[in-house]
Amino acid sequence: MRAEGYHGWRPTNERESPPGLYAPGVERRLEQLYSARRAALEAEAAVLDADREEDLVPILSEALDAARAHPTRHEASFRLQVLADLLSRVAHPGAVTLLLDILNDPDDSVRAAAAAATSAAARSRYEQVVQAVRDSLETGFEGPALLELPSLLLDGAGPDDPVAFDLIVQLLESDDPDVAAEAACVLAELGVAGVRELLESLQDDDRPLSDAVDGPATVGALARDLLASMDAPSRGQA
Repeated sequence: MRAEGYHGWRPTNERESPPGLYAPGVERRLEQLYSARRAALEAEAAVLDADREEDLVPILSEALDAARAHPTRHEASFRLQVLADLLSRVAHPGAVTLLLDILNDPDDSVRAAAAAATSAAARSRYEQVVQAVRDSLETGFEGPALLELPSLLLDGAGPDDPVAFDLIVQLLESDDPDVAAEAACVLAELGVAGVRELLESLQDDDRPLSDAVDGPATVGALARDLLASMDAPSRGQA
């Protein structure tokens, strides 16, 4: 997944400009950049302060629909990334649900921005994110977003937050082998009681993995590799 995000966005007519074309005007362009960033931060603060969080969520939901409907895909992607970043600052369960929805966008850069935003939200309000994930899975949530959830559930947990083990196990049982593989890797990293038994139950799973060029070809092969890594002594013990 690319991690370029909207921070690297430039107008299309400047993308192919020869190197150094604007070098003589760098200082002027820096001033323009400072002004644009300042205006963006002020606009963001105004949006977040304009309504109560519960009133802001449906407004942002409509903005997402409008962004997706934009006739230019590049502009739609840019707007979705901006909205993902904004939603990470809205402390309301509905905002997390919208972020999970953006995680299913077909554009890699949009999904990367949504993953970063959801991770940021999890670090500040883990229980809220866990509940949103739980509710989504209970209503049949599907799509590429599922690939991101195991890592988000692990990395978003703070030192005082119990990791949502049951949800990661639920993702391990996914019909999508790639989702099961992501959950298996996270469980192996977590290394809590019961993980070994779960991985052992997958050793004969011959479902192929889509990203198997440089790694295990099947879920079972991955499970065996993870079990072997768990058995290997650490450097301090060697």
